[in-house]
Amino acid sequence: MRYLAQFSTTEHITRNNLYMLTLYHPKTIVFTLAFTFFGVSYGQKADIDPVEVLKQVVIQSNQIKTLRYHAIMNERIDGKMVQKDSYFKINVSPLKIYVSQSFIGIKIDALYVEGWNNNQLLVATVGFPWIQLSLDPKGSKVRDNHHHTIFEAGFGYFASVIDQLLKDHLDKITIRYIGPTKIFNKDCQKIQIIVNHYQIIPYTVQKGETLSVIAKKRLINDYKILELNPEIDDYDDVKAGQVIKIPNLYAKMMYLYVDKNTMLPAQIELHDEKGLYAIYGYNDVIINMPFDPDEFDKSYKNYHFR
Repeated sequence: MRYLAQFSTTEHITRNNLYMLTLYHPKTIVFTLAFTFFGVSYGQKADIDPVEVLKQVVIQSNQIKTLRYHAIMNERIDGKMVQKDSYFKINVSPLKIYVSQSFIGIKIDALYVEGWNNNQLLVATVGFPWIQLSLDPKGSKVRDNHHHTIFEAGFGYFASVIDQLLKDHLDKITIRYIGPTKIFNKDCQKIQIIVNHYQIIPYTVQKGETLSVIAKKRLINDYKILELNPEIDDYDDVKAGQVIKIPNLYAKMMYLYVDKNTMLPAQIELHDEKGLYAIYGYNDVIINMPFDPDEFDKSYKNYHFR
């Protein structure tokens, strides 16, 4: 585990693995960090601990019961970055999701309520051509041009990815505090995670597994698996014994822009072996405000279901 800081630095590395990192103010030295492989000792002024920031992200994400937010998603689809603009309302338990999305000039409303509509996603266009359908929320029609299903919306999914890295891979990753920044006019802490042992590995499909099942078990992205295996046409297009390529972990590198007030990500930037993979922005976030009793009813005001 390596702790780094993006400031003007003077670094001395000795043979006994003692690292000295001096951080400078424009006029005076503020403090010096000294650490070995066995721990971290701080000078008189405590620095921001990026690991603790990430732990707080996980804790705060897991305390969310209701969520409203504006999502600005940029995902690499067929080698090009594709932007989608969405507004989400999420009730965590029982699971209820409303989303309004604009993509390539088409606006849609979508509604999922656990146990309702045969657990199908109700989708309606806003305006012409006036289409309304009930679709499998994990099916290819809904997944087209999306890295994730609606079930990974919000903060919980990426909190699980971060938690996995902290619990199982802390000695193999580099985490550093880059510095303060602003996202959506929010004061944020920019944290970088480098997964040094990220790699593409062979995987033998087990009985009953689909790409989505494999991805869920390993906390990796099933769209990424699809991208790595062009001979596979869909998320269900695999059979037991088939050897495919998968990433061993979600991303090679991540940048989290953590809102100082909520300790939740204002933006998550993901990189793989090819470069930029996705950017997820979270704006106008409202946490744990109760919904109206009928807010997940298709007849709710301003919805476009018929």
